[in-house]
Amino acid sequence: MKNVFDVIVCGAGHAGCEAALSAARLGANTLMLTGNLDTVAQMSCNPAIGGQAKGHMVREIDALGGEMAINTDVTAIQFKLLNASRGLAVQAPRAQSDKKAYQFRMKHTLELQPNLTLFQATVTGLIFENGKVVGCRTNLDLDFHGKTVVVTTGTFLRGLMHIGQNKNEGGRMGDSSAKTLSASFLDAGIELQRLKTGTPPRIQGRTIDFSVMEEQRGDPTPTLFAFHDTRQDSDLFHVEQSGEDRPGWEPGVRQISCWITHTGDQTAEIVHKNLCRSPLYGGAIEGTGPRYCPSIEDKFVRFADKPRHRLFLEPEGRSTNEYYINGLSTSLPFDVQVDLVHSIPGLEKARILRPAYAVEYDFAPPTQLFPSLESKKVENLFFAGQINGTSGYEEAAGQGLVAGVNAVLKGRGEDPMVLSRQECYIGVLIDDLVTKGTLEPYRMFTSRAEHRLLFNHGSAEMRLYHHARKHGLVCSERLQRMEAKKQTVEDWTARLNTGRTPNGTFGELVRRRESDIPFPSEFNYLSAEIRSEILYRVGYEGYLKREQAQVEKVKSMEGLRLSPGIDYGRVRGLKKECADKLAEIRPFTLGQASRISGVTPADIHILMVHVKAGLDKKASDRPEAAL
Repeated sequence: MKNVFDVIVCGAGHAGCEAALSAARLGANTLMLTGNLDTVAQMSCNPAIGGQAKGHMVREIDALGGEMAINTDVTAIQFKLLNASRGLAVQAPRAQSDKKAYQFRMKHTLELQPNLTLFQATVTGLIFENGKVVGCRTNLDLDFHGKTVVVTTGTFLRGLMHIGQNKNEGGRMGDSSAKTLSASFLDAGIELQRLKTGTPPRIQGRTIDFSVMEEQRGDPTPTLFAFHDTRQDSDLFHVEQSGEDRPGWEPGVRQISCWITHTGDQTAEIVHKNLCRSPLYGGAIEGTGPRYCPSIEDKFVRFADKPRHRLFLEPEGRSTNEYYINGLSTSLPFDVQVDLVHSIPGLEKARILRPAYAVEYDFAPPTQLFPSLESKKVENLFFAGQINGTSGYEEAAGQGLVAGVNAVLKGRGEDPMVLSRQECYIGVLIDDLVTKGTLEPYRMFTSRAEHRLLFNHGSAEMRLYHHARKHGLVCSERLQRMEAKKQTVEDWTARLNTGRTPNGTFGELVRRRESDIPFPSEFNYLSAEIRSEILYRVGYEGYLKREQAQVEKVKSMEGLRLSPGIDYGRVRGLKKECADKLAEIRPFTLGQASRISGVTPADIHILMVHVKAGLDKKASDRPEAAL
């Protein structure tokens, strides 16, 4: 095997998979290194994809040529459209996946991908020359060299698992920790901090009493993640010319129910009685945990007024009897976990197959990155996923795709692909990370996006079409279908807004929520996906125009670029605190500067005067200067 590559991806989780695939699909000779090829694309926590904002990101990943959406569609065991009874603006797809089928199909996809080499070895350190990364070292005494390196190590950097007072090194149960790679980052001047996440116990399904629980069935007509109307059928189950079938099934067949139960008074009593044995409350855990996915200990302490908390019993797959208790994350000792589980209605006789645990790990504060996800400290080094402080498969996959694309572009000397926060949730995610940073595991919510009305999940292809075309992220046939779809939506939106009926235009009837609207017969022959997008644009016309006007205002500031070489300490009128923050983040546009915590509108005005007066002249030889 050759030891020289265009792109090296360190890690094979959800970020690593998308990074490696995007790089290889752009024609780069790509290497993916992982400590265990049997855990590629492992769903370490709950076996589900999507939800509010997360489901939107998965559709954006698909629009940019990623794999997560279609991999979910053909390995899912249940589909739910969240907020289905409410307006299109707040609806989001979610799917329960077959944990092993998802993993096996993604691994097979990687194996079949041209330009991509998979190799099992643990990365022990990076190789640097003149402030640039040029490769990595492994535990097999094999060195690999590459033009660029993408690090997607997840929770494995000095990972430490806690079950009560018991501690084991590892990024997840059954896998070892990456103990030496952190030192390599520190030697390069990259700051590291600690975060914590956790997972609940898994139990044996045949020991559950479902008769006392509420059943949660899947939707009869599933809302899929991939845009199948612009894809070829061959994308589903095999790779053209390979003749190999990948795992999976027709989306939506043989769906499996989830179940809802809850904690009770006895559960609360057990938790409070044993808080002294919790490593989270005993001081054994240093890292900050996720605020929006708290442990059961945190729930009873922080929300003491709540008499009970809902729990979701989620099947791990079709070919296993294992269930995931969503909502019961804990690091309490195992004997306490047994009592906790048995205190829950329907789980009185449940048998635990895998204990819950917390895991601490190193992450690199993401303000050390450019918007391309390249390190500011080490050239040609890209970070994606939980190493940037995020939580969630979807957040990791979105970053991985962007990092993989930009690793290729950097190696070719081309300008990076930067997704704006005005066009997609992935753009919001990355801008938040590199501009504001995070002190806790970052999770995407719709409320983080100022222009979320523009980000309905059905519009992802049309919003990101220009990026897919510019960078060649999807095949030419799909690009043509995407362009035709975009044109159809725009034409019919205009036609419904102007076409008249005896009671007003079609658009007015839609906005009045009239029933039995006499749409033109040709409209009814359009696909359901296209009709839904047209009706969304027509129904929310006024709101969307207002949002778009706000976006245009913001673009004026995003268009004012700041040289990477500005000495903010010499900008007259800037407070020292503001100058220090600007020097730390080194924003590329006035718009990004305005989003830095502590930078005021007055500071932005001073910077605007500075730029327009031509005082910002120092150019940079880095491609990010073109931002």
